[in-house]
Amino acid sequence: MPDASAAEERAAALIGRVLSDRYRIDAIVASGSMGAVYRGFHLLTRKEVAIKVLHPETENFPELVTRFEREAVAGAHIDHPNVASASDMGTFDQGSHFLVLELVRGHTLRDLLDREAPLRPSRALRIARQIAAGLGAAHARGIVHRDLKPLNVMVTDGPDERVKIIDFGLARVEVDQVAPMEGRAAAERVSTPGVVFGTVAYMAPEVTSGMDAIDRPSDLYSLGLILYEMLTGLHPFEHGAFHEVIAQHRDKPPPSLRDRNRAVSVPPAIEAIVMRLLEKDPAQRYPDAESLLQALDAVMPELEEASAPRAFVGQAQLPKTSRRNLALGVVGGALLVALSILLVAALRSRDDEPVAPTSATQIATASAAEPSAASPKRDLAAELRADLLAQAAKDDADGAASILVALADADPKALVDAKIRAAATKVATSIGERGGDDATQAFYALAYRFGSEGLDVLYDLSVDPAHQRAARRASAILEVQVKTGRPSAPLRIAIELKKAPCKKKALLFSRAAAEGDARVLALLEQLHPPGCDPESGACCYERHVGLEKTVEALKERAAAK
Repeated sequence: MPDASAAEERAAALIGRVLSDRYRIDAIVASGSMGAVYRGFHLLTRKEVAIKVLHPETENFPELVTRFEREAVAGAHIDHPNVASASDMGTFDQGSHFLVLELVRGHTLRDLLDREAPLRPSRALRIARQIAAGLGAAHARGIVHRDLKPLNVMVTDGPDERVKIIDFGLARVEVDQVAPMEGRAAAERVSTPGVVFGTVAYMAPEVTSGMDAIDRPSDLYSLGLILYEMLTGLHPFEHGAFHEVIAQHRDKPPPSLRDRNRAVSVPPAIEAIVMRLLEKDPAQRYPDAESLLQALDAVMPELEEASAPRAFVGQAQLPKTSRRNLALGVVGGALLVALSILLVAALRSRDDEPVAPTSATQIATASAAEPSAASPKRDLAAELRADLLAQAAKDDADGAASILVALADADPKALVDAKIRAAATKVATSIGERGGDDATQAFYALAYRFGSEGLDVLYDLSVDPAHQRAARRASAILEVQVKTGRPSAPLRIAIELKKAPCKKKALLFSRAAAEGDARVLALLEQLHPPGCDPESGACCYERHVGLEKTVEALKERAAAK
């Protein structure tokens, strides 16, 4: 496979190109070693589109090209509001393939679950119903998705939360039923016999008999896993090696929703639907998507919005190991997503053994039991902030780490306070040096729960030479965040400048001058300190006019402020 840096350069080089005289490539959405996804624009219809591109090296992987074509066929022939459509495909530059898809504005269900799970049952069922409807439309055309998972479900922005199933690249397409492909056998394989592909966390038990055994009921099993996760915030099975996870799918009954997360309360009728979807025997599941839709429609009118509200106390009462490993899985998944658009998402690690509550949990539970008449959340946040400061002052990293995680839910803007941010930095540095699951929890909270201030703390850690382990962990997370577009412009250019090799840093100077702040200035001044000798490797430049002008511009801006 191509070198990752070369692939990134190739992906960036396509911006501005026009394919087939009508599709302009405007921006990178995601990139990987074998291809990229772009936001594009149809010059004739004046409509935004998504454009997926496979690099020329895929000629050495013909099965990828075949799956690309199958995705085009599937997307072009499933006409349903809950399936992202495909409208065109072609080649360019002697071997690169492109596919034009519907541009879905929103976020993946994976992102939604990472932020907000567990969901209210009514909301979870509305999302599940749309997924089931999309699957039903695909199944009716002889198309089995075979890789249904939260990452392949888009949820559009806005209050209606429209759902779109995406990425049919691993689908099984009954070609003659959909659209005959000239010059090819209808039953042409896109996978090697005996080879299993997809995402192990969301595979149906019948995969043990090979991919040929994966059929419509297998997609419904995957939907059952997704619905279970929406309702509990947790996957029903534990992390492990591939064969261990498959064995759980095959042999281990899924725990009840309440056993998996004691903080949720789901009506029995809904749990019955989930458990039927997760039957080991495909014949015991719903016979088709239409039957599932009827079951969902039967229970939805009876739901009460308050059956399982998304409240801080629910998160706090999760066993510490469950919260810890949920965070671990989310961080691991985010890292893998950023590495490649052709990834197989890693199964999240989980454990559900009850442990004694931390001080943060005790505070949260006590506050929920006797809420303040004025503002219980504000009181809880104040207590957590005070406790974090106290624990950090005592260098009690263990206690402070769990409080930091709890504070992220109670007050996501807490790190705006300089004292709280300093305490969070101290705690993260200490726990990051030691590593382990508490560090994963704390770093996840900083990356995803505290907004831009949490990312700022991670950057402070990443440039701390005295704590190399914490710095490496923070740097790895920040590199992923750059690809998601979450960091502010000054932080983004600082991260990119820090990572870039000397020969490429100069390419970033113009952006550094326009977007940089004190962090960027500090990095630039390290590139040519007094007595700099580039041959020693201690700096990049003995003299560089562009660098000097950039430093001067940043100093002038700082002085003006």
